[in-house]
Amino acid sequence: MATSLPWLPAAKPAALAEKDLHVWRASLHLAPEKLGRLEATLNAEEKARAEKFLVPRARESFVATRGILRELLGAYLGIGADQVNFRYGAQGKPFLAPMHDSPLSFNASHSHGMGLFAFAGRGELGVDIEQVRADFQGMEIASRFFSEQEITELKKLPPSEATEAFFGCWTRKEAYVKAHGEGLSIPLRSFTVSFDAPQQVLQADGAAWSCHALQPAPGFAGAVVARGENWRVRCWEK
Repeated sequence: MATSLPWLPAAKPAALAEKDLHVWRASLHLAPEKLGRLEATLNAEEKARAEKFLVPRARESFVATRGILRELLGAYLGIGADQVNFRYGAQGKPFLAPMHDSPLSFNASHSHGMGLFAFAGRGELGVDIEQVRADFQGMEIASRFFSEQEITELKKLPPSEATEAFFGCWTRKEAYVKAHGEGLSIPLRSFTVSFDAPQQVLQADGAAWSCHALQPAPGFAGAVVARGENWRVRCWEK
């Protein structure tokens, strides 16, 4: 079950108050002129990464995701998208360069032409989106990566519900791992998330983590996780 929050259209981000958690959704299927405008905001390293994609659609998805992220970050910071500078953690998670002197935190995810972008005034957060695919071998993957409790709950569901439940669980777990920025060093089966609660608090590694399940678009599952409790989640559409 996903959080039933409306996705509000907005030309630019509202101010981020303390304990605000903003999530944006955006289509990555863009007209050539818009994609070109976004690509112009990328730095040399990002353009070089884009050129390494052999499949045109994959390249376009990278450019759109990074360009939209830059636009949103620039709007929050009050600067141009091309002026945003990143640094990267050990596992490749981007964060704002010290020159911005801002505690703003963010994360982005994309899947099959849809992107999710999450922002908070400070603190660790992660977001994940996945296309729900009926032909996906969810139980086989779950047996390798889900906790025993999650596997038991998944087996109880009828096939008509199991696929959506799998992707809902997967995105919650991926968002939690991404919030840490430590990649696969955190085993997915080392913690348990709820299948049916749209909001929950995970007690892990001695801290509380708020997890919100989202429905980014028909046929997609999503989730955002942030350290701490009592976040006010607002969803926007770019």
